[in-house]
Amino acid sequence: MLNTHIQLLFYFLLTCSYINAFIPFPVVGDTAQTTDSITHTEITQAGFIRCLARFFYDTRIKPNNNNGNTVNEQEYFTKEHTIDDLCKHAYPQYSQTQIDFYSLPLKFILDYIMTQNALVDFNPNTKKFSPAHFDSEAFINGSRRILQLKQTVVNDTRNVNKDLTNARESLGRLLHTLQDFYSHSNWIEMGNTNINNLIGVKENIGSVADRNQATCTKNGCTKIEKKCTFWQLVTLRTCPLVYYDCTTNILPEINNQKLLTSGYLFNQFGENNGPVNKPTNVEKCSHGGVLDDSSLVPALGGINKDANSFIFSPHSNLHFQAVDLATKATEQILNDIRKDVGDNNFDRLFAINPTQAQCQAASDAVNNGKKFRFLTLFLSVSVNESDTLLMDLKNWITKRVNMIKSILSILFSGQKDLSIPTFDLSDLDINVKDVNNFRGAPFIIGSITHAEITEIAIIRSLTRFFYDTRIKPNNNNKSFVDEGEYLTTEHTIDNLYELAYPEYNAL
Repeated sequence: MLNTHIQLLFYFLLTCSYINAFIPFPVVGDTAQTTDSITHTEITQAGFIRCLARFFYDTRIKPNNNNGNTVNEQEYFTKEHTIDDLCKHAYPQYSQTQIDFYSLPLKFILDYIMTQNALVDFNPNTKKFSPAHFDSEAFINGSRRILQLKQTVVNDTRNVNKDLTNARESLGRLLHTLQDFYSHSNWIEMGNTNINNLIGVKENIGSVADRNQATCTKNGCTKIEKKCTFWQLVTLRTCPLVYYDCTTNILPEINNQKLLTSGYLFNQFGENNGPVNKPTNVEKCSHGGVLDDSSLVPALGGINKDANSFIFSPHSNLHFQAVDLATKATEQILNDIRKDVGDNNFDRLFAINPTQAQCQAASDAVNNGKKFRFLTLFLSVSVNESDTLLMDLKNWITKRVNMIKSILSILFSGQKDLSIPTFDLSDLDINVKDVNNFRGAPFIIGSITHAEITEIAIIRSLTRFFYDTRIKPNNNNKSFVDEGEYLTTEHTIDNLYELAYPEYNAL
């Protein structure tokens, strides 16, 4: 039990204060520099909460208001809500225990959809598939992918006899591609402040830069090279870190003419498995980031807004604008699906009003140790935009109180820590430690054991010890080892002995 308390304490500190700590959960690979970045799964949950708020208002709260139960509409839509908050408004007669019980199926289904969203960055069939991410100017292909996945969701959900597992998987994949449009394209750099309403409706979602038309320039980018921290060395396995801070690297005529472009990468593939690489005959934009080798090929830098850190995102200054539009687009397409399938089928897709059997099955799963991978019970959002500082402060205080209450209730009640997601994909045969996967490696790193940490620390200590006692003195005696290269190159213990004792053979 003590271990659980310690884990929760560290999780709380990381969430509320952005303090980095060694915790048995996936962590950000750059030592908390992107801990305030918003992920695909959080965008998905936020968009769904906004959709659920409208669903409950239309189907439960507004009818109940007509029967004497009063919920102020303006307050309801401007106040931030968690999923539990919305369930309490929809079912005011339920106790918290009943809310927990009856909302479990919905939460596990949403968590499953969020997991399918995350897997797009790890699945070998999609992690380098340009249309799945709107990369390499694959706008028609990406739009077609969304339309096809949406049709699968709608068709399956309309069929009351159909198992909805495939529909939920398709929805998660659809949302990932939709959200990537805003962080990978130049939609925001064009000056757009609203979502692209053509996505999910038509295949052609806007004019696209020509294949042989330059879209970016190295001007507007500043190259940054710096030593990596211990944690960056462990997780990114690259030192020194070389990346770009780019602000105006998209050619003005591209944005002025409202031509869509997105970043290219190396070794991608498109429809029919055809290879897709960054052109070398014309200066196209790169995706960018410390793990994207194409960012070192003209045009240098990149344009992605995936993270709130230049280490991974050359346009990180626009990260939160991308999050804002991606969340609104997520809500919009969920509302569209609801309209297409009808309220009853939409309810069934998410088990919003579950059967007793569904509730009992979910409860039994929890008792047998099942937890959420990504769902965060204290995530709260509002439906309408908050225009006043006072309302923003009230909403933030509410969110912070909800987090504290959620964590403290676990600490002192001894209940299962269902409110803390595991971020664990190990049972899905997903390699989250693949640092060559530029999409996943910076953000989700598998748990590193105490033994691994100890070994790494010993190697680092031994590296410095050998340099001070063997290598530096030998350098003075004409046996030269470059200090910068030695201290930034990865070493095994055997490597270090070979450098410290060059006269020894492998035996």
